[in-house]
Amino acid sequence: MKPNLKAMTKPELKSYLLEHRNDIEAFEALMDKVNSEPDQKFYPPEEASNLSKLLERSPTQQTQ
Repeated sequence: MKPNLKAMTKPELKSYLLEHRNDIEAFEALMDKVNSEPDQKFYPPEEASNLSKLLERSPTQQTQ
């Protein structure tokens, strides 16, 4: 029997997906949770080399 994916938390879904890598429905449930989070910040591929610097910045600095 499949678990209730909509009731699972993000960490629970991540863990479930590690064990069920081909479960498209679980992946979509995780993406729905990620996309519903407010104040998401996405970085273009060109900034990948600066990733460590970006991660060290505080959230208030990232919005400036």
